[in-house]
Amino acid sequence: DGIQAGGKANGLYRLLSLGFNVPPGFVLLDADADHLPQDLADHYAALGGGPVAVRSSALDEDGSDASFAGQYETLLDVEGIEALRAAIAQCLASLSSQRAVAYRGHAGGSVRMCVIVQRMVRARAAGVLFTADPVSARRDLLVIDAVRGLGEALVSGAATPDHYELDPANNIVRCDLVDSTSRILADADIAALAQQARDAAQRFGEPLDTE
Repeated sequence: DGIQAGGKANGLYRLLSLGFNVPPGFVLLDADADHLPQDLADHYAALGGGPVAVRSSALDEDGSDASFAGQYETLLDVEGIEALRAAIAQCLASLSSQRAVAYRGHAGGSVRMCVIVQRMVRARAAGVLFTADPVSARRDLLVIDAVRGLGEALVSGAATPDHYELDPANNIVRCDLVDSTSRILADADIAALAQQARDAAQRFGEPLDTE
């Protein structure tokens, strides 16, 4: 339920339901750091008990009027049940951070948060993909920004991404590389990403931005 789980969790659930490859996880609905589920350890063990990512999914996050992007905490490589409890509490505490309160005051929005716990992926490369150009709003351009390793370096601004733009036939029409001698994504990577993203957007019935 998108209303109960927030936009991020709802989007992941829809992708899973459509058969797309999404790292397994679970969602704490209307999470409360002082009243975590008694079976939290069981759900964590079901993921394999290894490193997980703890991510916000506030009810008004990633909406059409306000995204709250970067306002709430994401914690990576969280391992062990006590570390998981602490990470969930830290994620929830970011609802009350100065920047989140200031943004919420400007944009409005809910103060209820769900929390996503997902198995970590040891990524060779990561980034963001838009099935419509977020700058020009052109729907005939698909845009990929990619960095080496985890996507946190891109989100935080610590790394400059390789930038690719593709036409409707998935031909690369623009390619800006950080290192002209070493592309982060191979042609096969780009083709697979573009095809899956266009398939997802068609089945969702709207343009998508994915991480």
